Amino acid sequence: MQPSKRQKTTAKPHFITPLTFRVYSWLPGNPASIGISVATLLIITFLLTRSIVDDPTNTEGDFRLSLIHILLTAFVPSAYAYLLSVTKEVAHSLEPVFGRDAKNQLILSEIGKHSGWKLLLAAFIGVLINLYATALTTVGSDPWVWQEQSFDAIWMRIPGPMSCGWMGCLFYVLVAESSRLSSLSSSIASIDLLDLQPYKPLIRQGLTNVLLVVGIASIVSLFLLEPGFGTLLFQLSILFTLFASIGLMLPLSGIRKKIAKAKQRELSWCKDALKSTRNQIKSGDAGNHSFTEVVAYKALIESIRNWPFDGPTLALFALYLLIPLCSTFGGAFVERGLDIFVP
Repeated sequence: MQPSKRQKTTAKPHFITPLTFRVYSWLPGNPASIGISVATLLIITFLLTRSIVDDPTNTEGDFRLSLIHILLTAFVPSAYAYLLSVTKEVAHSLEPVFGRDAKNQLILSEIGKHSGWKLLLAAFIGVLINLYATALTTVGSDPWVWQEQSFDAIWMRIPGPMSCGWMGCLFYVLVAESSRLSSLSSSIASIDLLDLQPYKPLIRQGLTNVLLVVGIASIVSLFLLEPGFGTLLFQLSILFTLFASIGLMLPLSGIRKKIAKAKQRELSWCKDALKSTRNQIKSGDAGNHSFTEVVAYKALIESIRNWPFDGPTLALFALYLLIPLCSTFGGAFVERGLDIFVP
């Protein structure tokens, strides 16, 4: 009688569709229209309650800060839901490229789904960053004693942690989904350097990641209109730059490696073909390839970028980076105009 063999089983991680995405999928409209509706509703609620409370300690600065927090609270979850939606679309459009490999099919089935505890951890880190920002920028009172705060300051304490929690989830999903797409790209068996069109959705994913991070940075940059936020925004700009770079490069890192290897193979063939053609020319034999054809093909292969970015893509990326700067100047212009026309 043989002893029973123990079968080792590895517990698979439990992935769920984020609650925010489920809610946005249930609501009518797209994430942009839902975000605008949420912002409008929050602003109306804020203005009504502010007029009812009529707190004499409210200041113009706190009023502006409250509006910025409202914009963040409306934009960040909408961007979070939009990112998940675009990632699912990109993965679906790339299914013919990735093939029917079982491992690839498993990764594709997990697109848009994530570990619940990791999302909670990301949200918690976002809330901690909000607490740090509150402590760093509050002057003249204890930020944790609500009796010392004006109505506008108390209002900021509510949407602030919420938007930062969503922001933490967005950044986590950005990295996780980009890593999945990179892993899928690395599994591609072969690639045609003269036809990179099937991999264009990966560029769309990268630009979407950058646009959403830049969108958050544009709203956060409005804090520069108020005193005492310079140090915080310098620190956050480093964070936003890091995630924007990761969001652009990581989805394409797998295909970049494939392009680089394919170029090495083709250039190696060109080198051998050039040697063979040279030797045939010297011996007076007619070669299979003309010398100029091989040189032209070699120049064509060398002109292909390892990162599959074309000119319009790079120009669009540069324009995205200008959005926060334009947002800051636009906010300053509006504020100056209100000071002139509204005494």
